[in-house]
Amino acid sequence: MGLLSLAGKIALITGGSSGIGKAIAKRFVEEGAQVVIASRNAAPTTAETVTDHHSTNITYAKLDVGRPKEWYMLLGKIPDVDVLVNCAGITNNKLLIRQQNEDIEQVVSTNLTGAIYGCKFVGKKMLSRRNGCIINVSSLLATRAVVGTAVYAATKAGVLGLTNSLALEYGGYGVRVNAILPGYIATSMTEDLDKEKLIESIPLKRFGTPEEVADAAAFLAKNGYANDCILNLAGGLSG
Repeated sequence: MGLLSLAGKIALITGGSSGIGKAIAKRFVEEGAQVVIASRNAAPTTAETVTDHHSTNITYAKLDVGRPKEWYMLLGKIPDVDVLVNCAGITNNKLLIRQQNEDIEQVVSTNLTGAIYGCKFVGKKMLSRRNGCIINVSSLLATRAVVGTAVYAATKAGVLGLTNSLALEYGGYGVRVNAILPGYIATSMTEDLDKEKLIESIPLKRFGTPEEVADAAAFLAKNGYANDCILNLAGGLSG
């Protein structure tokens, strides 16, 4: 059995207006999918626009992933979702004892609670059709300790556990659940890091690109036997 086609499929991508999510949205459009980009801001800025050439295949929708009511409102406007990519994520790198409580709550709500709600509400639709694919974007930090990332790492480890569990829960109903663990990727979230020092620790001696993560997402969406598949994209840093 060959790879599945994304042509004509409906893909819902949270956090798709920038960085990794934006690259995944662009790749899915190139594959022929109808893409719904859900983010806190319904109308994209020029910088956030994925591509003008394929704009008719992209819809932008307002969604705070940590709020169940907003999921209900969004899904009431969308027909069946074939692929869900949980990519919404924020970080606040500080020692845990210096984190403000509200900042902790925001990171957990966006990174973990949002992914749980996505898997629940979109998953319910997929289960009724006995078909669908969920891709959760976790992080290498889910499995590799770095000082100052405790809250972020905890949420991404939770996303990994969510993926493992739901691959078992949903798999028997034809719904596949997989995850990507990016390492250091060249996005706005990593632009303030000490790149020279970090690159020395990466066997490939460079940061990854959002497009390389998008390649992984496309593979997981199209490979019908990929379930509980965890793709590590860290240039060898996980070793």
